Amino acid sequence: MSWNMSLLPTDVLRSLPELPSPIEHHIEPAPVPQHALVLDVRSYAEFMSGHVDGARCLPLPRLLEDIVHVAPDPEHPIVLYCASGARAEQALGLLRRMGYHQCFNGGTPADLAGKMGRAVRQGM
Repeated sequence: MSWNMSLLPTDVLRSLPELPSPIEHHIEPAPVPQHALVLDVRSYAEFMSGHVDGARCLPLPRLLEDIVHVAPDPEHPIVLYCASGARAEQALGLLRRMGYHQCFNGGTPADLAGKMGRAVRQGM
């Protein structure tokens, strides 16, 4: 519930203690497991234009149907990425609903390649 402080009488407002300044919290992203299965959830054409070395292409529309063949163990870590991170976030939600709880959104190919110390390759 949110209170509208402007509705309080001014004498009540003056008697309230001053709130401390907000503390900025910097949350470090979870480290990407180096042994994780890396899945590119973009289209095959996008994958061929540049992908993280060692990644497998599993386009988002095929994810629900093919994930059991690509990742039969739901406990094995999976890192997902796409052009902006949005499709990877959608894939993350789908996989978590299917029981894959060791999933991470790696963001873009360049971001993930940097985090994992891998190259971005073109073609196969």
